[in-house]
Amino acid sequence: MLGYMLAWETPRNAVIGDIALVSTGIGLTSLYRILYRRLRRRSVSPFMLIGVGVTCAVAGSPMWYLLQELLSRPLIGRDIGEWQFNPEVGLYYVFILLTWTLLYFGVNGWMSLELERRRADRAEASAQSARLKALQAQLEPHFLFNTLNGISSLVAEGRNDSATAMIARLSDFLRLTLQTAGTPEITLANEMIFVRQYLDIQKLRFGDRLRFEFAIAPQAMDALVPALLLQPLVENAVRHGILPRASGGRVIVSARTLDGRLLLDVDDDGPGIQRSAAPSSGLGLSNTATRLTELYGSLAEFAVGRSKAGGAGVAIRIPLHADADAGRQLESAGVGDE
Repeated sequence: MLGYMLAWETPRNAVIGDIALVSTGIGLTSLYRILYRRLRRRSVSPFMLIGVGVTCAVAGSPMWYLLQELLSRPLIGRDIGEWQFNPEVGLYYVFILLTWTLLYFGVNGWMSLELERRRADRAEASAQSARLKALQAQLEPHFLFNTLNGISSLVAEGRNDSATAMIARLSDFLRLTLQTAGTPEITLANEMIFVRQYLDIQKLRFGDRLRFEFAIAPQAMDALVPALLLQPLVENAVRHGILPRASGGRVIVSARTLDGRLLLDVDDDGPGIQRSAAPSSGLGLSNTATRLTELYGSLAEFAVGRSKAGGAGVAIRIPLHADADAGRQLESAGVGDE
């Protein structure tokens, strides 16, 4: 508009006219903003908003032109009585007011949409956290009851020293569980501490019948995994792959990285998956599959089948996320083969 005015007016008059144009336009659209904000709060229909916007643009054009002339003419020394409405300029003002109206509703609609998306994301994150905590809470009493039954068996057999040691290991395990109660993901190093403590507890009860082996690649030590991901799978392997055989057997836990993914495997050399397995054996498997879906969606893979050792095997593939401080924790846990 300043360029248009410079073609017809002196620079001084053009600047004064442009200042009058901008200030009156801001004043007029500020009034429109009050009206539009009330309409938005009342959630009126889009057709009504369009009608009001077009009406305000058409009616506001001569009003804006008049306000501009009343403000600028005394400053540039012209008589107000000489004022005449210019239809071409008035049409241009209609275009400007329509554009401002579209921008007002567009920007405010976009901001409202973003706020709703953020609230929805926070609500979904909160719901997901609650679901994960509920799933994790299912595992803890399941493990606790099995361990207490084991302690009861040791006491009944007169192996009081082993029962006392098992109680101490159980106490350590539950303490670590409480420390990670509100954490959806922990390092693989910390997860292996859970696994090792569980196997040590079972070792006190079953002795040489239970053997285990860990094959953890160094670059996988600092990977993040869902808390208590492997322990229930190892528990299933022990209860349904090792203990049914008088000679016992071996549990193998392995982890490695490949192409930005963490590859986890829990295998045993037992009889494999049996159709007559107890219903409780499915808790760890179904719970783990659900937790992986909650955390990683379609990026997670979970498969149950026959292991290379001849028994049952569980394979997990998840995106690789790392924590640089995990390596020292694994070493302090004393993880190794037995």
